[in-house]
Amino acid sequence: MRNIKRIVIPVLIILSIFAVNVSCSNDDEIVLTPTEVSGDSEGDSGTTGDVEGSEGEITLYKVTGSEISKIKDYKVTGQDLEYQKDVAKHQEIWSLVKKIVPAEQLKKMSEFLIYNGEVSGSAGFVIEIKRDLSDWKMGIAINYAYEGGFNAGGELAYTIIHEFGHVLTLNDTQLDAEVTQENCKNYFPGEGCAFEKSYINELHSKYWNDIWSEFQDAKKDEAAQEKFYDKYKERYVTQYASTNPGEDIAEVFATFTTLKDKPEGKTIAEKKILLMYNREELVNFRNHIRKNLALRKKGDAVAFALPQPGAWKQANSFGNPHKTKCRRH
Repeated sequence: MRNIKRIVIPVLIILSIFAVNVSCSNDDEIVLTPTEVSGDSEGDSGTTGDVEGSEGEITLYKVTGSEISKIKDYKVTGQDLEYQKDVAKHQEIWSLVKKIVPAEQLKKMSEFLIYNGEVSGSAGFVIEIKRDLSDWKMGIAINYAYEGGFNAGGELAYTIIHEFGHVLTLNDTQLDAEVTQENCKNYFPGEGCAFEKSYINELHSKYWNDIWSEFQDAKKDEAAQEKFYDKYKERYVTQYASTNPGEDIAEVFATFTTLKDKPEGKTIAEKKILLMYNREELVNFRNHIRKNLALRKKGDAVAFALPQPGAWKQANSFGNPHKTKCRRH
């Protein structure tokens, strides 16, 4: 997990390093407010594309209600320029986000980024853009969104569900960003101190606390992660979930959503899913997603569909145990 920094520097320098927000590999990511990164945000005009990103950034949008309007285009060439020009694809991706995230929950997001995931190796990410965790940005890699066809195999839908799972479990209703790790009496995921009754604190206290010291040792390298997972695999809905509690709860939320039937609770992994069934607001969220996405008609290749639970491409991989909020492709 990283510590969030607030840095006050001239706008031109901020724009030059804005790409760090997209990175899934930096230990310290710089959190900027919307006004610091927006540039010209008047309507759909955007800027002239004179700022070049370093993490595959293509087009940044402002989220207002359920609609997006262009903040700026990044300076891009080649295939990325083609991606930038294809605004219809941007809107198609956003339409899927809207099908998944209820309007009330969309209020937690104020920015939406289209980027090329080849640079970072990620299919999607979310990051807080206000220190108090009340405001978030989501990024979706357009190249992966259309790999094999739009939302092929439900991969894009799963990415959106997983990534918004981070927003759902790490926002200001769940964590107190003003409480430091030294003063936190509950679980501290890095962005702030979890409230006692928060989703992630419940998950950690019931199903991580007893193996926490072993997990700390497992973070040193992938061989140690593999050994840890092999020992405790019945606790996790996917291998990727064993990365850290933040990725675990996002994977649990995604599996809770995509799994058709309520599990019996025979394993700890299933018991984690049942925790979400105990929260009425999460059950309502699940029902919203399933109603909107389970619309595939036989033979209709372009209809939205839910992916198979736990079957996304990197389910059997490990993420970075020191941070959350980036889904590897």
